Amino acid sequence: MAHPIRTLPDDGGAPGGSIDGSRYGGIPAAAGRALRGFCALILPTSCVGCGRHDTSLCRPCRRAFRRATVRPFRAEAGAGSLPLRDSDGPESVTGAPPAADDAGGGFEPLPVVAAGTYGGVVARVLLAFKNAGHTDLARPLAAALGGALLAARADLPAGPCLLVPVPTRGRSLRRRGYDPLGLLLDGLRRRGELPAGSLLARPVRHRHPGVRLDGRPAGIPWIAPARQGGQKGLGRRGRQENVAGSMRVRRRYRGRLEGVQCFVVDDVLTTGATLAEVVRVLRAEGAAVAGAVVLAATPPPSGAELAYSEFRRNRRGEG
Repeated sequence: MAHPIRTLPDDGGAPGGSIDGSRYGGIPAAAGRALRGFCALILPTSCVGCGRHDTSLCRPCRRAFRRATVRPFRAEAGAGSLPLRDSDGPESVTGAPPAADDAGGGFEPLPVVAAGTYGGVVARVLLAFKNAGHTDLARPLAAALGGALLAARADLPAGPCLLVPVPTRGRSLRRRGYDPLGLLLDGLRRRGELPAGSLLARPVRHRHPGVRLDGRPAGIPWIAPARQGGQKGLGRRGRQENVAGSMRVRRRYRGRLEGVQCFVVDDVLTTGATLAEVVRVLRAEGAAVAGAVVLAATPPPSGAELAYSEFRRNRRGEG
């Protein structure tokens, strides 16, 4: 009998069935790519790390980026919105987990492996790649992500594993002209650099902004415009509310994920609210989510910051 992962539909590893995602983005996405290519020809380039002219990432900054991402680490500590680990999941993923939660009765959050800490040259390279059209930075970023994927996959039992990227919003895709995370993963897949036994697929997508989780209309979306900036600038509770029920499984994957081992892949881990929403969708279809992999994780809050956050939650009646 075929393993369930072998029966999944082949969508080419990219949104809309195209390797470069062009069918998904349509004409606006193609126009955005053409405009960025034209600007790259006529405008001077400077290093995103130090500002040195005539290169997007100079050799010293490239070495600094490589040093900052060469040792993947467990990053779930401090991400308070992460879901719990599957009860029948692996005992460990990439080294020892953070200190156990004294008040959590032994419950552990979903394991997350990060290539680097979000800050310094790592943050500058990632932001330039995502928001400034520096697609020429894809190779060093893909190498960092590939290393984190290999580290996370190493401690799992042998067998097929589905890599599920967090979906990008259509609005963001049209604005950028490309899907940053998809560009990295598709490059790894084409070059044969994904971990052995891993399959890249996109079974999760965003819901229409005017539809609730239960399918009922949530108002007229063009009268109540979507919040600009996505998750940026929101606290933990705001991030949870912003993404809760916002995703669903694609129709061609319904009923086909039962028992499939998955890793969720994202670019940056902050509170874990976005990862939690993807995990919710996958688990609702019977998938076994082994963990998550991110390019960078924000540093966990200090003891003083944690105490102040707890104080604010108690004042609001959340604790």
